[in-house]
Amino acid sequence: FPILLKLISGTLREGANYENVYIESNDGCRYEKTNEKQTANIYKIPTLAETARKIARLENKKLDEKQYIAYEIIACTFLLGLVHDGSDPSTTLYKGLEGTMGRAKSMKGIVRKLKARGGQNQMVMFLTGPAGSGKSTAVTVAQQFCHDFCLSVGVIWGDTTFLFTAYTGAAASLFGGVTISGAAFLNKQKPLSLEDINEWQNVRILIIDEVSFMSDKHIVTLDTKLKLIGDRNKPFGGFSIVFAGDFRQLPPVGATEFELIYSSKSNQYWELCINVIIILDNAHRFKDDPLYGQMLKRFWDGDLTKSDRERINSRVI
Repeated sequence: FPILLKLISGTLREGANYENVYIESNDGCRYEKTNEKQTANIYKIPTLAETARKIARLENKKLDEKQYIAYEIIACTFLLGLVHDGSDPSTTLYKGLEGTMGRAKSMKGIVRKLKARGGQNQMVMFLTGPAGSGKSTAVTVAQQFCHDFCLSVGVIWGDTTFLFTAYTGAAASLFGGVTISGAAFLNKQKPLSLEDINEWQNVRILIIDEVSFMSDKHIVTLDTKLKLIGDRNKPFGGFSIVFAGDFRQLPPVGATEFELIYSSKSNQYWELCINVIIILDNAHRFKDDPLYGQMLKRFWDGDLTKSDRERINSRVI
C-alpha cells in the first residue's frame, strides 16, 4: 500500500500547469524500492501529462485546457478511489495488498494532492458543450491513463471499470457501449438478483452520454437502482458518474417542463447532485472546416446570422 501511494504520487509529479503539459519529457515515471536484500526493483508508471502527450502523438488528439481539466478530474477521482479502497478491509484491492498494509503516513498528503487536482470522493460530473467540442475525447484519454496506471501497478482492470453507456441505443452503438437502461436495469420490474449486482462489482467510473434525452423520471429510477447495487445512503449508489451531453440539442421525447431534469419545475434532484461542471467550447471536429464549425457554434448559441441562414438555404435541394 505505501508503494501504491508512492506511485500515485508519481503520476502528479509534473504539476498542474497546462502550459507545460505538451512539453515533451522522458516517458515513464520511475521509482526505486530498495531493502537489504533487494537493491533495485523498478516500477514504471505513466503521469497524467505523459498520457496526454502520448495520445497527442499517436492519435493527433491534443486536449485543450478545459478538456485537460476534465481529464484530470476524472483520473484523480479514479486514483482517489484506489487510495480509499486500499485502506478499506472490505474491498478486493485491500485483500490483494494484504501483508503490505499499515496506515501509510503519506496517505493524507496523497489525498490532499488528488483533491487539489479536482479528485472527488464521489464525482457527479456534467460534461457539456456543442457538437465536436471534445467531450468523448476527454473521457477516453482519462480511460487510457487509468488503464495504463492499473496495468503498471497490477490493479485489476476489466471491461466495466470504465462503463460506457448512453441513453439511446444509436448513441451507445457509436462507441461500442450499452444503453444505461440495460446496464442499470432501469426497466426491470423484478428485484435485482445477486448476478445483476455483481455486474457492477468492478465499475469505478460510469459514463452516461446523451443525458439531454433523460427525463426526471429516468434520473429518479437510475438513482433508485444504483442505490440497490451500491451504497443506499449516497446519491446514485456512491458511483462516480460523468453525465455527458448537450441540453441545446433534442429534449426527451414527449417530455413536459415538469419532466425536464434541468427545469425549475422538476424535482431538481439531478442538478443538486452535480458537483463538477465542465463546459467545453472548442470545435475540434471542425478543424478542417472552421467556417462550418463556427456556424454550428453560432447555431448552438442561438445567434445564427442572416448570412448563415442564406448559406444553409443554398444547400437545399
